[in-house]
Amino acid sequence: QLEIGPVTVRRRDAPPAFAALALAGVIWGTSFVLGKVALIQLSVSHLMLYRFAFASIGFLPLLWRHRPGLRRSDWGIVVIAAVVGVPIQFLLQFEGLAHTTASHAALMIGTAPVLVAIAGFIVFHERLRITAWLALGASTLGVALIVIQTGGTASAGHAQPTLSGDMLVLASLFAAVVWILVSKRLMTHYSPIVVSGLITITGTIVLAAWVIARDGLPPTALRSGTWMAVLALGLIATTCSTVLWNWGLAHTDAGKAGAFINLEPVVGAALGVWLLHESLGSHTVLGGALIVGGALVVSLQRR
Repeated sequence: QLEIGPVTVRRRDAPPAFAALALAGVIWGTSFVLGKVALIQLSVSHLMLYRFAFASIGFLPLLWRHRPGLRRSDWGIVVIAAVVGVPIQFLLQFEGLAHTTASHAALMIGTAPVLVAIAGFIVFHERLRITAWLALGASTLGVALIVIQTGGTASAGHAQPTLSGDMLVLASLFAAVVWILVSKRLMTHYSPIVVSGLITITGTIVLAAWVIARDGLPPTALRSGTWMAVLALGLIATTCSTVLWNWGLAHTDAGKAGAFINLEPVVGAALGVWLLHESLGSHTVLGGALIVGGALVVSLQRR
């Protein structure tokens, strides 16, 4: 869930902008617990289809209002970003979530700002200070510590983290980086909301074709709690959070906005412990602190 691109920035660090960014980070953090709830009745593929179908419905009025005049030459870029950013990224991420705990998945997501920084260094030759490289090393160590903690004894009735689940979540982040880099070109010509809406809807069409051909139509006889979870994932954790993030990003520096991404793993891990009664070992706590701390340093540094 990141929207990074060269938008018009009003250099006013207004409290409403920070509030919007913080709220987006908190909402993204809830997606892991909501996913766990929905996965009780739904397969990963059907959950993703429902999530992005509702998210696409949420984006339709926004696109109608902006009336994007996309150039024909840019549609190929949209399709690439859509395929990588929706089916590949989120099927990997939630397949990983199905095989690990919400807390572990959330903490692994904390490496996203670090991976984006590395990609920026390699692809766009953006400079990184020595403190940022130390932070990258700390974040890598944090991932290793979390992986070490997998495979422990699960509490009665509760899931336990697995290496395969954690690695699938981590793999989804590489797809997210590709999605961000491809989307960045589009955001030089179109607003972030337009780009996000077009990518989401196009990706949903591709996702629907793949899911229906492979697994058939999703079930409709779901409990009310499951429907509430998929609705929240689509309309709130995808559409609303993206709008909040992009509005906040337009009113402050991108570097400062990046720090609020780190609320996602913190909130996700906390909710996993609180609502799902998951346990965090000492290695996981230390690893999570290194990941979030490293991402914070990378996000706040001035290039």
